[in-house]
Amino acid sequence: MYLENLEEILRLIENISPHAKDYVSKAFDNKRVEIVHFMSTEENKGVFLIVDNDDCCIFYASFLNESNIEQVLKVIEDKTNKYISKINSKEICFNVYGENSKVINLVRMLGFNIDMEGFHLEYVGKDAPMINDCKMINKGFNSSMLKESIDLFDSSYYQLNKDNGWKIDSHAIYAEEFHNKLNQLDKLNQVCSFWLDNELVGGYIFEQNYITDIVVRPSFQNKGYGSYILAHCIRNMMTNKFVKNIRLRVTKSNVSAKRLYERNNFIEIA
Repeated sequence: MYLENLEEILRLIENISPHAKDYVSKAFDNKRVEIVHFMSTEENKGVFLIVDNDDCCIFYASFLNESNIEQVLKVIEDKTNKYISKINSKEICFNVYGENSKVINLVRMLGFNIDMEGFHLEYVGKDAPMINDCKMINKGFNSSMLKESIDLFDSSYYQLNKDNGWKIDSHAIYAEEFHNKLNQLDKLNQVCSFWLDNELVGGYIFEQNYITDIVVRPSFQNKGYGSYILAHCIRNMMTNKFVKNIRLRVTKSNVSAKRLYERNNFIEIA
């Protein structure tokens, strides 16, 4: 029944984010999707589904409007509580279309924290950006850089995390996991660090077609280093990895970062 509506379902999920659409599409291929509720009428279109993987369970809800969805809210509540009660070890996440305020309020009442509210941007430059001369030396990652890398990431995100009530030292807390992640990314040439006189100034990480991190040490911010690191990342993705549709996410509160990306040929897509 639902497979014939797959394209419409994925369009609804894309309202949450392009990345969500890609993730759910792959989950369909792997037969990991349970569609709990789907509607397609003249009055409304929407979907509530679950991607149940071995290590995590992710709920997705997206409706074009919230008129007369009280019964749907009850379905979401009952199904979510059922999963929460039977799953002890898996991580459980909930992704909701930003315009669905009733669903978002329900999700909050069910105990989920709002992790990130923001924008998805896509690079629309026709060519890879030119890299200007810079005194910084770019490297990948090795284990001797772990301490400096933890300090770089935690200090770069400190103010943003503090302003939003998030953990301010998550990279230090999960140092082992961060170390393993950087080692894996280095093997794939998807992490780069930038040094000036043996001091770690900044870096970037990308996975698939998403730039996940552009970081600059606070004492070096607003000096052009962020634009240089971003340009280097885009060029690496386009010329060495042949990545298309380069995208990134930025939180609503991170206005300065959004301006930086928009100055460098990124436009808002969700």
